Amino acid sequence: MKKNRAALLAIIGIILVSMLFFACGRTASRLGGKDHRQVLKVENFKEFVSLSFDKRGSSTVKDVTFLATDGFVYTQEFMDVSPFEGVIRWVPNGKGDDFIQSRAISRWTGNAVNLELPEDCARILGVDIGYTSKDERIKNLTYLSTNGAIYSKEYREGLIDRSFEGWLEVKAK
Repeated sequence: MKKNRAALLAIIGIILVSMLFFACGRTASRLGGKDHRQVLKVENFKEFVSLSFDKRGSSTVKDVTFLATDGFVYTQEFMDVSPFEGVIRWVPNGKGDDFIQSRAISRWTGNAVNLELPEDCARILGVDIGYTSKDERIKNLTYLSTNGAIYSKEYREGLIDRSFEGWLEVKAK
């Protein structure tokens, strides 16, 4: 009986250590260096745009924004332990038809959520996703406009909140 209990504890210990090294972000690389890094695998990758990080509970969410081979820019979510990862497809102004602007739908359906780019967007410079409250995420799209200005547009998930999306402009002094 004691042998079975010891074997069970050893198996549980091995599983926990494996999860720590292979499923928990950068923990393994902190201990083992660059050779033990976490790899975020992106399909249809053509060109890198940005990477942002956000803490969600005890997990770190990584958002990789990239230009894909189909010509669209995507923001793909990578969570440390969850198999459910959402995707945003940034579509031209007037082409977004998604009623709900949350990646929660994408996590369950496997389809990308379409968010419209501003009308004057010439190139996406970065996407940062964080929280506005405990339950609501916010997306900040930074882009180069057709007139050469750099803007950041805030995308809110709530149906009413969408009417109050904020803007920033970055200017040299």
